[in-house]
Amino acid sequence: MPSKRRKLPILAAFTVLLIFAFGVGCKGFFVNSPTQVNVIPNTVTLSQGQSQQLKAEATFSDNSSSDVTNSAIWSSSNGCAVSVSAQTLGDVTAVGSGGAVTITATYNGVTGSATATAPTGITVSPCGTFTHGTSQQFDASFGGTDVTSSTTWTSSNTSIVDFANPASNLATFGPQTGTATITATTSSATGSLEITVQ
Repeated sequence: MPSKRRKLPILAAFTVLLIFAFGVGCKGFFVNSPTQVNVIPNTVTLSQGQSQQLKAEATFSDNSSSDVTNSAIWSSSNGCAVSVSAQTLGDVTAVGSGGAVTITATYNGVTGSATATAPTGITVSPCGTFTHGTSQQFDASFGGTDVTSSTTWTSSNTSIVDFANPASNLATFGPQTGTATITATTSSATGSLEITVQ
């Protein structure tokens, strides 16, 4: 069994080795950490139904940069005005109205943003894909105020989505499937939303 005198140099050598390994490991871990994410272009104005491909570029701690569009997590602050594609990452579309929307791209905990502006007007919700043969109540908001009760509702294709009573926000889907545009109108504003029924 090693004496106490021999144990001390061994312990010291082990400690130095551990510190060195930890330092190298940390350096290797942090050298490529993202410090900033830029969304390009930073501002975009979209007409109804128009799409735009955005790009996310990350800058790292070693001052290198890389396109991380397909690795980032994308989101929209108002998906019923400007939606973000789940298939083509970075692709945004003005599916409705509502004005300026913040689009964010997050990569390894670092977030960048851009402003996408849809047509101004009433925001209709909820949005997305609906099942034919079902029904849904829609809401309307304008400037942060709920205007549902004073809205007149119409559809671009009543075979896909229909409001039996224009004064009611209750819609039925079908019998046909496809896309249709819901329009909400008040005495002072109007807005629209494109939906898909399948």
